[in-house]
Amino acid sequence: MKIPQEEMIDVQDIIREKDLAEILISGDDCIHFIIEMFDDQPANLKVAYHRLHLLAFIVQKIVEEKYRISLEKKGTDLYYQDKKLNVAIATSSNSSSKIHFGINIVSTGVPDYVKAVGLSDINEKINLEKLAERIGKEFISEVSAIDHDVMKSRTL
Repeated sequence: MKIPQEEMIDVQDIIREKDLAEILISGDDCIHFIIEMFDDQPANLKVAYHRLHLLAFIVQKIVEEKYRISLEKKGTDLYYQDKKLNVAIATSSNSSSKIHFGINIVSTGVPDYVKAVGLSDINEKINLEKLAERIGKEFISEVSAIDHDVMKSRTL
């Protein structure tokens, strides 16, 4: 993963970090969740961020449970022992909202100024496929439950 400044979405990161490196977001190996939603028209960036926060909570819960560790959640970023485990962003266009949530598998390839951790640093015996599948299924389940709740509720 290598995101050049001109392709970055997070304006705050660009302003804060533009002089620190040419590539502000990078990593040698990550699990990527790319989610595109077309259910709100026009697309709603606030809803996309609600979903991104939900995804971060799901990842936190699953990783903490599976590896018996404690993560700190700051916004949509997860930290293990003050080292960053992921990257996360949401954006929208006229027709869809998109989420990118990347979890570091290794801690290499990140910019020099970032203290990062990878899942393999936490536990060497990781079944990445099962982990990604569980996170994806739980996210889909939660979003579907919300859709179900909306459909069953009468408005005032």
